[in-house]
Amino acid sequence: MPNRFCAICGKKLGREDPHFGMCLTCFLKEHPLFKLPDRLSINICLDCGSYSKKDIWIEPLDNELFSIIEEAIQKFLLKPFEKKNNIDFTLNINENSFIFSSKDLLVSLEVEIIGVFKEDLNIKHKHILSLNLNHILCKNCTNLRGGTYFIAIIQLRVKDEEQFDLIKEVLDEVNAYAENLFEKNHKHYISKLENQKFGVDLYLSTNELMNYIIKFLKSKYYFLLKRTKKLVGRDSQKGRNLYRLKALIKFLPVKIKDVIFIGDQNYYVENITKNKIILRGENNTKLIKDYTYFFNEKIIKNKL
Repeated sequence: MPNRFCAICGKKLGREDPHFGMCLTCFLKEHPLFKLPDRLSINICLDCGSYSKKDIWIEPLDNELFSIIEEAIQKFLLKPFEKKNNIDFTLNINENSFIFSSKDLLVSLEVEIIGVFKEDLNIKHKHILSLNLNHILCKNCTNLRGGTYFIAIIQLRVKDEEQFDLIKEVLDEVNAYAENLFEKNHKHYISKLENQKFGVDLYLSTNELMNYIIKFLKSKYYFLLKRTKKLVGRDSQKGRNLYRLKALIKFLPVKIKDVIFIGDQNYYVENITKNKIILRGENNTKLIKDYTYFFNEKIIKNKL
């Protein structure tokens, strides 16, 4: 077999160098395993640790800064290569390259990205990435700090002062429920509370939170529900109207086993269904009333 030489460096080629007339070293220089930009700039939220490249914020799996950096590089740069599943990547953060702001925030660093071809471990490539970190507030945390942002309202109401303890009970449960949701997803929160004559208004950050709370309350209480929406603007980018949703919740002023005077006799509340109340009279008379009856009529409760 005649001697062959690398067309780039002149090195004698062996059987392990069948790379189009080049040695492996020169071949990898001419045909790197992967190509990446030299610089990347990402935004990291000061409060929640979410990150973004442009406008879409992503909640990280881990709030530790270097984990966020690695996750962002994987998502914004390496994801196309990982879909092919033919390269193993390793990320090494160069601590000697750290640059901090006057507030001791890490704003610049270098990350070494090493990729190895799975089918031939001799084929590898190293890339040095200059990474800039912009520490700002995401939209959600900006609204949360402001404390006035809301897109939905739940109005909790009772018929009279006798049910004020119920409002307190419901508020405690709803606050605990909303806090649990917030831990799982920071976009769901109660912006503020406003006391009203017979209840309280909850100002909510998302329509989803309103639906979650209504579903939660339905599993525990009986009430009339009325939904409305108000046009508040238009999304020019998506070409659609923007509405603020409102839900009025009026808790029933009676419960099972209550005794109510209707007409000329006493009735006790035998059962409460999704939208009806079943009453049983002293003479075993059965009476069925809609929820609305107990809000439109004066209710007299008795004790047997």
